[in-house]
Amino acid sequence: MRQRDAVLVGLVTAVAILVLVFGTVYLIRGGLSSGYPLYSRFRWGAGVKQGQPVLLSGVSVGYVDNVELVPDGTVSVRLSIENKYRIPVNTVAAIEPNGLFGDMEVALKPARPTNQYIAKNDTIPTAPPAPGIGDLIMKMDSIGGQLGDVTKAVQVELVQGGAIGDLRKTLYNANKLVETLSQIATDQSKALSHTMASLNRAVSAVDSSAIDSTVKNIRTSSANLTTLTSNLSNTTSHLDALVAKIDTGGGSAGKLVNDPELYNHVNSLVARLDSLTLELKTHPGKFVPPIHIF
Repeated sequence: MRQRDAVLVGLVTAVAILVLVFGTVYLIRGGLSSGYPLYSRFRWGAGVKQGQPVLLSGVSVGYVDNVELVPDGTVSVRLSIENKYRIPVNTVAAIEPNGLFGDMEVALKPARPTNQYIAKNDTIPTAPPAPGIGDLIMKMDSIGGQLGDVTKAVQVELVQGGAIGDLRKTLYNANKLVETLSQIATDQSKALSHTMASLNRAVSAVDSSAIDSTVKNIRTSSANLTTLTSNLSNTTSHLDALVAKIDTGGGSAGKLVNDPELYNHVNSLVARLDSLTLELKTHPGKFVPPIHIF
């Protein structure tokens, strides 16, 4: 009796587990919700399997309903999309990893928002396949080979060509130049300090009272020069008036300068005086009678 009960309990438990597993798979694949089919094609080895989720911009919209192998190197994938979702016409399908255990998902990526949608039973174009591990390894090998070639070229140029020695000499010369410039800057700083000290001593040695006296003398001289200039200006004005008066013929000087007849009379008088003087010297007795002494 007890053995039969144990077998019955085992059978019930197994059935419950099977129901749970198949129910879970059924619900994952859409459960009781109805959907419409869409198709897409991927290359062999994409890793897509029946029951994997279908995401539209990160939102689960369906699942992979069926996968068929095609001899041309692709797999035909039928997607079951829930009726409440519509797929834009500019959408592409791609296979992407889902989780850390190697599972995959179908990612639907629309290029931009639009009000036009893909019709039922239509095919969604696929995006360019993402590089796999093998492609990445090959790329890394290629990069490693190129790095090896670059390393060899650098070794040839730097070690065998003597570039390292030249670089050391250049660094040594640069250090020497920096030391020389630093010494020059120090010497110039000292010279500038001495010059400033000398200038400070010279400034402090100047007598401020002497400077004030000199400034006062300069001011007095400037005032005297101003007065002299004013006097010269007045004298010049008087001379201008005198010359103008002479030019207009006023006074004796003006008549003498401007009257030609008077000038001629004066010349004639001078000539007569010269003749009389000469006659007086030649014949003095003619003008002075002789004196008789008894």
